[in-house]
Amino acid sequence: MIIEGKVISGLGEGRYFLSLPPYKETFKNILGFEPYEGTLNLKLNEEFKLKDKFKCIETEDFEYNGRKFFGVKILPIKILINNKEIEGAIVLPKKTYHSSDIIEIIAPIKLREQFNLKDGDVIKILIKGDNNE
Repeated sequence: MIIEGKVISGLGEGRYFLSLPPYKETFKNILGFEPYEGTLNLKLNEEFKLKDKFKCIETEDFEYNGRKFFGVKILPIKILINNKEIEGAIVLPKKTYHSSDIIEIIAPIKLREQFNLKDGDVIKILIKGDNNE
């Protein structure tokens, strides 16, 4: 399934969370790459109903430096930009301030910089693992 969304600015929290070693290690073990320390936020035309259609990998909550951190749901994807496919993932934190029509994307590179993306640019992502296949 291919979906598209518009690039939007986030709150900058993804950078903090992706800099934490437990998150970094988890993503590397599951996805095979260490993600860039930040997320790319996409606004979709409708609510993203992940739990109904796709099989996600769910991580456990953990403690780090005396603080509790929540697990996330991870859905591996391919990001389609300028005739290129980049490995990535949709990350759905258990605790988020985003509405359900906004998704956070991680990748091994800084997508905004690599592809000169600006707010409002439209990108496509390919999601595999549809339960209906």
